[in-house]
This record gives sequence, C-alpha cells and structure tokens, in this order.
Amino acid sequence: MPIELSHNLETVRFWTEKEILFCQFLNTSVNCKLIEKDVAHFLIAIEQLTIGKQIPMLVDLRNVVGGFSIEAVKLISNNVAFQQNITRQAFVINTIHSKLLVLSFKRIYEPHKPFRIFESFNKAIEYCEESKDIKI
Repeated sequence: MPIELSHNLETVRFWTEKEILFCQFLNTSVNCKLIEKDVAHFLIAIEQLTIGKQIPMLVDLRNVVGGFSIEAVKLISNNVAFQQNITRQAFVINTIHSKLLVLSFKRIYEPHKPFRIFESFNKAIEYCEESKDIKI
C-alpha cells in the first residue's frame, strides 16, 4: 500500500491518493477570503505533495461561500510549480456561488488548464483517473 501524504492547514486540507491531488476547503464562513498569505502556504503544500510529478487535482468546494482576493488568484495562476505539476482540475460544487467562483477564476486567470465542474465527488474522481496519463 503506498504512503499517502497530507497537509492540514487552517482553511484547507491537501492530500494525495491514487496519484490525484485532493484539495478540500474547510472554512465555510461567508467572511472567509482567500488571501496571498494563505495561497503561499497552499502552494508549498502542493509542491511538496506533487514532488515534481504531473497529476490531476480535485478541488472540493462544496459549501464554500467565501471569496478570494485578486492577488491570491494571480499568485496561484502565475506559480510555475502549480502550472507544471497540475495537469487538469476537477471541481466539486453544490452551490451556484461555487460554480461562479470557478468559472470566473478559470476564464480570467487560468483559461488554458483543462477543467470540469461536477456535483458528484465520484464523477470528479473518475475524470481525474481518466486523465492521469495525460501530461501537459
């Protein structure tokens, strides 16, 4: 059985399983806003968990109602390790707010990385598993 790595930060949990990077947002406060300081920690966790491998990422945004700063989003979209190591993204949502958040981010800041939005966690995993052999 492979060893799985994980990072638990205050507002998000990252882990790898079956060569997929999982990201689960934990804070569901409407006042929560993703800022540069948080993203810097996220990017370190992502870099440590991907260990230079190209893998898909599943982002669980169910029940997320907060937002993000423009600077935080730019930091993610301009990060070399994130761009090189994450082949595509699956977003799991259950609100229109989460869907709009994803669509805005992808359209404005990261239009070229493949992604899909799902309401089913299992369908999102299937999408990631299908794409594991696709490299960028």
